[in-house]
Amino acid sequence: MKLLPGNITLSLRAKLTLLIEGFVIVIVVITGIIMTMREKETLETELQKRGLALASDLAQFSVRPILGRDLPALRRLVNHTMEQDYVHYVVVMDRNGRVLMHSDLDEVNKTYRDKLSLAVANSNEPGFTYVDFSQHTETHHDIELFVPIAIEGVRLGTVRLGYCHTAIEKEMAKAKQQIVLIGLLTTASGGVIAFLLATFISAPIKRITDATEKVARGNLNTQLAIKRNDEIGLLASAFNRMTEDLQKTTVSKDYFDNIIESINDTLIVVGVDGKIRDVNKTSLELLEYTEEELIGKDIHHIVMREKEIFDNGAVHSIMDQPFLLNKETDYLTKHGKQIPMLVSMAVLSNKSGNIEGFVIIAKDITELRQTEEALRKSERELRFLSSRLLKAQEEERRRLSIELHDELGQSLMVLKLKMRVIRESMYDESGNLKAKCDEVINYVNEVTENVRRLSRDLSPSILEDLGISAAIRRLVEAFIQYSNIECLLEMKEIDHLFPQESQITIYRVVQECLTNIAKHSHATSVSIIIKKLVENVLFHIEDDGKGFHVKETLSNPDKRGLGLAAMQERIRMLGGSLSIQSKEGSGSSIIFSIPLPHGGK
Repeated sequence: MKLLPGNITLSLRAKLTLLIEGFVIVIVVITGIIMTMREKETLETELQKRGLALASDLAQFSVRPILGRDLPALRRLVNHTMEQDYVHYVVVMDRNGRVLMHSDLDEVNKTYRDKLSLAVANSNEPGFTYVDFSQHTETHHDIELFVPIAIEGVRLGTVRLGYCHTAIEKEMAKAKQQIVLIGLLTTASGGVIAFLLATFISAPIKRITDATEKVARGNLNTQLAIKRNDEIGLLASAFNRMTEDLQKTTVSKDYFDNIIESINDTLIVVGVDGKIRDVNKTSLELLEYTEEELIGKDIHHIVMREKEIFDNGAVHSIMDQPFLLNKETDYLTKHGKQIPMLVSMAVLSNKSGNIEGFVIIAKDITELRQTEEALRKSERELRFLSSRLLKAQEEERRRLSIELHDELGQSLMVLKLKMRVIRESMYDESGNLKAKCDEVINYVNEVTENVRRLSRDLSPSILEDLGISAAIRRLVEAFIQYSNIECLLEMKEIDHLFPQESQITIYRVVQECLTNIAKHSHATSVSIIIKKLVENVLFHIEDDGKGFHVKETLSNPDKRGLGLAAMQERIRMLGGSLSIQSKEGSGSSIIFSIPLPHGGK
């Protein structure tokens, strides 16, 4: 809430005067309240003491009249007590609450049974309480004091004395008048002192302000002639040193502007508060702003994902380095267009090492992003093509397998039968020819078995008939038979986990692993572990062969060959992951996992 209209301004001297005067008024008010409370407390204590003294005297002198039933004497004692200042009523009661004498004779011989009277009659100690006393049409706030009447420990009755609270109110009124008068005098004196003190403080500050305005207008020869041994004097001395340093070190602003404008990349200077302080011409052209529109804006108006640069640890990291290189983000133009940028940022510090802001230099990488997207598109197309080639290869293998089994296999069977017919048609004397026929028949049997093996390798029918688990077991048995390498298979049933097409792909990966081991590893034993996890199936194939250099082999297309490339592509087609671990002389380990369809559910 504004205390003054917007067109009214107060000088520093007026503000200091009002501030000091307000402080004095607060102290006066607080002091007055405390003094009033203490004065009231003192008066109430004194009134209670005086009342108790009167009641005690009356109780002492009432013993004889009560014992002698001398009511006139008791009446004179009550009248004498009533003549004292501020006494409203006097009551003398016996121990049963009956009124023996009262300042109001109409109350004599009455018996009081109210709570206060009963409490007073049963009290063995003097005391007091606050009551309201009505007299005619006026109501008074009194202090009722009570003192027991006793002789040698025998209770005779009680004296009750109503003492008027008006005494305290009159004394308090006088005290308040004195306190208010003292407060007004103190406030007036404080106002004068505040004005003088404000003038003493603000006068040199006004001179420093005027000198600062001159320096801002370019007059660097301005000096202050303020000689004081306090903070104002130190400020004046610092101002004089500042103007001298400015005269010695000031360089043309145009020189730096020319350097900034010559930079082809965008340059933005940001303060520690996130406000833009300066930009170059390239930034203005790229962002489609004018300099007046951009200066003073928050950096998040133009830098997309601003928090990643300024809040996500980047500021702390460049404080230690002190720079941040090649971080990609997006700039937002005035018309909402997003431009990909490669950002470098450095800390802007003063001579003392305090951070004053950040310098952000960014390069437009729109063309680079387009090139990367083209490369990614090309990679997707290549992967699609490779997957299609693998599928086509699998189809061609199935066709060749069928042709080998149906045509070449049948032809070999016919050839074998004809050789047997020829052998059986020979005479017994043709022993050498029969032996030759047996050799040919055995050779045909070997060729037939090789054709069957080639047919199974090209397209294992057992995979379609009995499932992948049986196919892998048959593959391992054939591997042991033809490679003479010991192989230990530990496998859970996985037939129901994958569709037929995926089973063929997994079979080919395992087949390629065993083929590579047989060709290149020189291993003596192989371990195969296949187990189902929560959301995928893990395959672990390990040998004790000579091993190889993994990074060198994978990075060199000539050494990697088509086998590893096909394995990687097949596993990628199934959405799985592949890990190859090997060291020369220490064997090899191939681990790949295939996710279960629908997360294993």
